[in-house]
Amino acid sequence: MLFDETIHMHVGYYENNHDIEGIFFKVVNEDIWCLFYNEEEYEFKIPNTKLYPFLEGFGCLVGMYSITERELTQERGNEFLKQFIVRL
Repeated sequence: MLFDETIHMHVGYYENNHDIEGIFFKVVNEDIWCLFYNEEEYEFKIPNTKLYPFLEGFGCLVGMYSITERELTQERGNEFLKQFIVRL
């Protein structure tokens, strides 16, 4: 996968005393956005990191989303991160 590093978005989950952030990158020429979470930067740890591929400089790939709009909204990105956090 090749990411367009000029198209990315920082997202956050701040509920229930959490301060967790992730970053989305858009795949070049595809309607796919990938969510990465780098647990080394936050207190929240992923219970089984083997389930999520790790890319140096990005963190764990915790979600891939088909989004046909060129721009991912902040609210939608935050919701995707929240869904990842609460299902763990």
